[in-house]
Amino acid sequence: MTNLRAQNATVQDSIAFKITNRDFPSIFAAWNAGSEGLPPGPLNPSALSTVARHDLYWADFSRFGLRVAGNQQYLMEATSFEFTPESIRAALRRRAEVLAANPHTVILVNVHYNAANPKDFLPPESPIWLRNDQFDARNKEYGSHRLDFSNPAFQDKVAALCGALITTGVFDGCMLDGWHDDDNTAARISLIQKIRATIGEKALLVGNVNQRLPTQTANYLNGMYMEGFGAKFFPDWHLAAQNLLWGESHLRKPGITAFEGWWSAGRDQYPLMREVTTLALVFSNGYVVFSDPNELPTPDHLHDWYPIWDKSLGKPTAPLATLNRPDLNGAYTRAFEKGEVVYKPPSNREVTVRFDKPHLSAATGTTSMSFIVAPGDGNMFLNTGLH
Repeated sequence: MTNLRAQNATVQDSIAFKITNRDFPSIFAAWNAGSEGLPPGPLNPSALSTVARHDLYWADFSRFGLRVAGNQQYLMEATSFEFTPESIRAALRRRAEVLAANPHTVILVNVHYNAANPKDFLPPESPIWLRNDQFDARNKEYGSHRLDFSNPAFQDKVAALCGALITTGVFDGCMLDGWHDDDNTAARISLIQKIRATIGEKALLVGNVNQRLPTQTANYLNGMYMEGFGAKFFPDWHLAAQNLLWGESHLRKPGITAFEGWWSAGRDQYPLMREVTTLALVFSNGYVVFSDPNELPTPDHLHDWYPIWDKSLGKPTAPLATLNRPDLNGAYTRAFEKGEVVYKPPSNREVTVRFDKPHLSAATGTTSMSFIVAPGDGNMFLNTGLH
């Protein structure tokens, strides 16, 4: 246990470094790290290399090969959460392989608290299950049922599981799905206080807030996962920009945002991909991904890797864009060490971006001193690596 604690301390001390020293754009993966997804069970070498292309990744603990010790049929009936020594060693090797390929990858673990698959989580007769026909039908793909996270004993179990997972040293923090703290606020505050107490001050806590703001729990949360931009429940770029800016100034430090856009007409919807990418670059210091929408029958969050994501801007050299001082007739810009990013909202008209020296368009690969950016689009213009 002493070695595990030492490993955990090393992991946590590296988190802020990984976040602040990475280059942009920074791409993340939610559960599935590529167009083919990841197979069930432990990550294989090819999957590890796919994970390492991303600067932020999360999945269930079993994906890294961790196994709970003992023969407990249902996870949350365990009296304590201990993982087999061999599975911890294997998971730490997988973590090391990812970080050897990309030292800036932040690795989180998804912890179920509001919904889970009954198969191996809790017995069917457990009073913690909250049957909800509408929810169950909507989550048929996952086989998930709601959980009563207001139950103090269940909160203690969730917090203990989070603490045990962080203690292994495999993960930099925990991800809480469906974190809408305007819903059952008192229970969420109680739960997140318990989780924070067990994982310590340095481990990350990220909540999936969708288009809502975690105004009640931001002092416990390091990050907001903003899932589903482009969906009917999250269509407005103004709201996305405002929420990204809010996260930069209100979340617990080190604070991160993970902004996910969904395509509406296919993965080759390149202007929308660029819009999502540049919106995140201009209005945040966070992570971004452009992925499949959830309503598809395939696993969620699958995504292609776009060449524009391989272009390095370095680090920001200018403040975040402001909503009341846009440049370029309604376009928003931000300077980086190796170039400039321009985001053009869907409204208004196309804009011409001019430079004093030649720049390289990340979107087209052309070099010029003048570029056009259409509405609902964006681009990265590089001042290095010209050819």
